[in-house]
Amino acid sequence: MTEATTIKFKDQESGDEAIAIVRYDDSSVGLSLSLASNGDVEVFMPKPIARALIKELAKAAE
Repeated sequence: MTEATTIKFKDQESGDEAIAIVRYDDSSVGLSLSLASNGDVEVFMPKPIARALIKELAKAAE
């Protein structure tokens, strides 16, 4: 998989340091979310689901 981006930020609820990593290949997108003190989760989704998630995140961020 190709790593597209790594974004570091402070979690708005806990104040903990957080990181988001986006990776992709021809058919899927991987999203990793991690808190410094509480582990991480990584999910892989088909590109149409990733596009739907992007659309909803864009709406929420307006």
